[in-house]
Amino acid sequence: MSEHKYFIFKYGCYEKLHIREMVKYVREQEQSAFLWSARLGTGLFGLTSCPAGNRGPKSDGEVLLALGDEGLVKLVELGFITCPVCRPDSVEGFWAAVQGTATRMYGVGSLEEFIDKDKIPFDARRLVWEEILPVVGKTPSRLYVPNGLDGPALVALDSRFRNIGFALPEVGYYDRDSETKFSRYAVPGSS
Repeated sequence: MSEHKYFIFKYGCYEKLHIREMVKYVREQEQSAFLWSARLGTGLFGLTSCPAGNRGPKSDGEVLLALGDEGLVKLVELGFITCPVCRPDSVEGFWAAVQGTATRMYGVGSLEEFIDKDKIPFDARRLVWEEILPVVGKTPSRLYVPNGLDGPALVALDSRFRNIGFALPEVGYYDRDSETKFSRYAVPGSS
């Protein structure tokens, strides 16, 4: 079993637990407590059983977990959007839990608008890194951002990370034609 510890947001605070501790904790909770998983590199959140994350996180700096409706709302407040593979939005009570936050943050009025990637596209820049990085203590190995970003947008992202006290990880976009499925940006002024 992995010796990594992962951060979980529960009952208003973050705690770092081993997977076995987390599983035990979740089992001890009320039946309605649901465990959500957010991928820091992509800005997506979903189910812990998501087939897109079937290889698991490479390190403890790759995911943030959240418990129950309060944790779900926190993930939306942090800028995460729903995974199109495991569709966490299909879980009973999902929209009721996040509706107010999603409407306030994105101006959406329905679940369909909230999960529409044309309205709220994939972009890890959206995450509230200013809160996430001090908690997690490290960056994910890479960030997925939109294709076509210009130099100033990349420099602004690099500056944002440096202002928080972290070096910008590898930044790029999903590229189905690339062998690695990732095309990396060269951030102007960084080495």
